[in-house]
Parts: sequence; C-alpha cells; structure tokens
Amino acid sequence: MIQVNPHAGAAAPATASILASKAPIAHRSAGATNAVLSSTQAAQKATTAYPDRPLISSEPMRYNVQLNQQITAVQQADGFLQETEKKVLQLNHLITRRAAGSEVARQAESLQKLLTRREQLSAGTVDRQLQLSLQSKPTVNFSLQDGTALLLNEQPELLTFSLAGRQRSISAAELDGSSPQQNLLRLNQALGKWGIHGQINGSQLNFQVSEQQWPEVSQHLSVQGGGERYPQGQFYPLKPQRESALEETLQQLVQSPASAGSLLGTLEQSLETVTRQRRNLQGTRTRVQQRIDSMATFKDGPATAIRASEDLSNLLRKGDFSTVSQALAGQANVRGARVRNVLAGS
Repeated sequence: MIQVNPHAGAAAPATASILASKAPIAHRSAGATNAVLSSTQAAQKATTAYPDRPLISSEPMRYNVQLNQQITAVQQADGFLQETEKKVLQLNHLITRRAAGSEVARQAESLQKLLTRREQLSAGTVDRQLQLSLQSKPTVNFSLQDGTALLLNEQPELLTFSLAGRQRSISAAELDGSSPQQNLLRLNQALGKWGIHGQINGSQLNFQVSEQQWPEVSQHLSVQGGGERYPQGQFYPLKPQRESALEETLQQLVQSPASAGSLLGTLEQSLETVTRQRRNLQGTRTRVQQRIDSMATFKDGPATAIRASEDLSNLLRKGDFSTVSQALAGQANVRGARVRNVLAGS
C-alpha cells in the first residue's frame, strides 16, 4: 500500500555530508560525526514519536512527501473515527438508560454536527457509511426510482441522459432489451462519463458516484426516452435517492427523541462499523511504522553511528579516496547496511 522513495529517508546518510564538505580532511571527522549523530537522533525520534503529527509544514525534511501524506491521512481518519465512536457510545448509553428526551436530542445533535464536518476532519478518507477510503475518494451509493424495471424491460429504447449544473452535458444509451446485464453495460457506458457506475445487487439496481460529483447528480440528472421507459420529447428528472446513513438516523432523533428506542439497532450497527474500521486502521498504522523504521540509517544507537564515522574518517586520511567515492556513489542503489559493510571491510 505504502510506496516510499528510497532516496528520501528520515535520516540522510552521514556519508553524503562528508562528500559535500569542502573542509580539509582533518576537520571532516568531527563534522561527519556530528552529521551522523543528528541523523541518528532523527531516526530515533521517528521511531519513538509516532503517532505524533509529522506534517510537512512543521518538519518538511522528516519523511518524503508521499509518506507524510499517508501518515497524515491515517492519523486524521483515526482521530475522526475515534471521536465518532465516543459520541455514538454516549448516545447509545443515554438511550439504553432511557434518559430524558431533551438530553438524547442534545447528544444526537452534537454527533450530527461532528458528521457534517466528516470530510474536513477525516481529510476525505471516510465516506457517509463511515467506511475507510484511504486509497480512493469517498463515494455515495444511490438508487433510481423504478431502476430495476429499467433493466428488466425487454423493449429496445434509446435513452438520452442530461447532467446540468455548471455546464450541460449529454450522453446516450441504446438499450436493446436482450438481457439485464447487457442493459446495465450500456447504462454504465453512458453514465460513466460522469463517474456513475451501476451494479446489480440481488434484484436491486444500485449506483455509485464520488461525493464530489453527488450534488450535481442528485439535483440535475435527467433522462429522455422513447415513450417506453421514460417520456419522449422532454427530459424527466431522475431524482436519485442516496443510501440511508447515520446522519438520517440522527436527524430523526433530533426531531423526535421519543423514537430513540426503535433506532437503537441502527446506532449499534454504526458503532460496529466504526470499531471495525479503527481495527483496520491499526494494521495500516503498523505497516507505516515498519516503513518508518526501515528508513533509519543506523538502528543500533549512537555508538554505531560514531564508529562508522570514525572508520570513514580513517579511510579518508589514508588517501584512498577513489574506493570510498565509488562506494558512496553506489549508496543510492544499495542498502545502507551493505554500504557500511563494504566500507568497514576496506
């Protein structure tokens, strides 16, 4: 999942600091030692400080850009899910002990406000169903009225879809009625222009689109048919209905706290979902930590770093610069431990 640039480690190799220096050889040993010590401290900090927030703005040279983004996404997703889990538990507890309706409504409203900031607080990594989307953009599941009949109708028909919004766009699908699967294929070819993808779940036809595209799709998607499935000569609003989520349950609780008992099952299901997603995140965090650890140049503490620096200094004093230079040039493509072994053997 995590791709790391091998040239952008948490701690820059001490050997690079030595090559870059223009100072006489007599002064390089101390400079190299200091550089290696600084690198070692940075590597140790990367190991022990996690899970802090190593954002690029605060520590721009700590990790490469991609790893910074992934660490930040994981942390923000976990932070949002943790807060959501806490508030759902509190609301569930109030309903279970039959607290006053006003107290239930107040807690439901607090959770509702948190969910309205979901995209911002989770950095776009959690969708409406509280499912993680670390590798892709969050999506919205929705259905169309009489969507199943749209596929099962065996009569051929040309459907022209229109998506208005900022700019009107047209796409057509010619349904031949040969089979539901063939009709679905034609629909996906037409609607895929706007990032809409349909699939058959059992006997139901469901669609999916990115959250970013949903506002336009929900308000401005219409179709014109040939009089078989949809009217001819005019565009008919499709009015997509998105899948119910915790947000709708909370809205009902705020408006009618007396219905809390009947909604307890939905809350518990949402709680299970959040708990499962946090468990999945823990596996991701473990992989991130392993990647950070692998970026450390020296893993055995300051003593190893100092010893390696002294060895390099001795080699430079002997004037065998050609061998050292070749070894250092190859370090970009060779693991750090192997380079140190080569230098030590020289």
